[in-house]
Amino acid sequence: MTARSFAVEALRRSFDRLPEGVRDDVRRSSATVRGLTQVKRNQAALALRLADLERAHRELDPEPLDERFGPGVLSRTCTQDQVESKWFRTWCEALGEEPEAHRKLWEWAYLVRTLDALDVLGPGRRGLGFGVGRESMVAFIAGRGVEVVATDLAPDAAEARLWTNADQHASGVLDDLARPELCDPEAFAERVTWRPVDMREVPDDLTGFDFCWSACAFEHLGTIDAGLDFVTASLRTLRPGGIAVHTTELNLDSDEDTIESGPTVLYRRRDIRALAARLEAEGHEVATLHLEAGTGAMDAYVDVPPYVAEPHIRLLYRNHVTTSVALVVRAGSR
Repeated sequence: MTARSFAVEALRRSFDRLPEGVRDDVRRSSATVRGLTQVKRNQAALALRLADLERAHRELDPEPLDERFGPGVLSRTCTQDQVESKWFRTWCEALGEEPEAHRKLWEWAYLVRTLDALDVLGPGRRGLGFGVGRESMVAFIAGRGVEVVATDLAPDAAEARLWTNADQHASGVLDDLARPELCDPEAFAERVTWRPVDMREVPDDLTGFDFCWSACAFEHLGTIDAGLDFVTASLRTLRPGGIAVHTTELNLDSDEDTIESGPTVLYRRRDIRALAARLEAEGHEVATLHLEAGTGAMDAYVDVPPYVAEPHIRLLYRNHVTTSVALVVRAGSR
């Protein structure tokens, strides 16, 4: 008997020993939860259907052009327009992922698309990934000929256990990051190295990279300021002109009330604007901030636990509506 089946059987026996009235209450509560889950699925289906219906006549939301970075490269939020774009489907497929209206997929696709647009993916380039977990981006980037240093918390760090239990930590084993369909195993072994790094203390010897990235990682560093300090520190790992692309959580509800400390913090627009101003003052270039929430049907749908596969662009987290935001920075000379 497996551990799982043993636990299920033990739970069943415990349930059978409960008084009949209590068991009836549990059954009714379970039926209510199943019903609410189905309501969520119905609402998600309606949001997707509305998006299909409006696609034929709805104009895309306007967005600025930052001539320093080129078309489509902005520090921006995930929206319906983004996940319905041709480039999103193209880059999801390049990463070996089925395109879905999901913000995490958008983060990965936007990251590699931006790095490609800024011409830092290719043989002879060096990339540095922070908090990589088990991202397919590592193998994809290595498959483009890039030498990659993949980093994450040390496997024995207390914070790493949570991610390991959720199957989102590579535990220092490169096999956890390998994707033979994205990068030849021999090339992967030659190009990719892994080392433990706490993003709150970026080692001084990590320097000279053409680009660095992190996907929804720096909001888990404990406080708002710790994440902002990490972004600044990450730029010290780059050569002059190198590119940093980081994604995180954006609070869409308020520019005042937010989650400022804990396992997951939510950045306000004012935090992102202040960081951009700080980096520009230090001589870096920050791609134009485009922090709009979007006006499509899927932009109006707020997913709540238990989350659905799609649409999952906005979600409710501890009474705040949040989405993903990407920050794109070109390192200045020091």
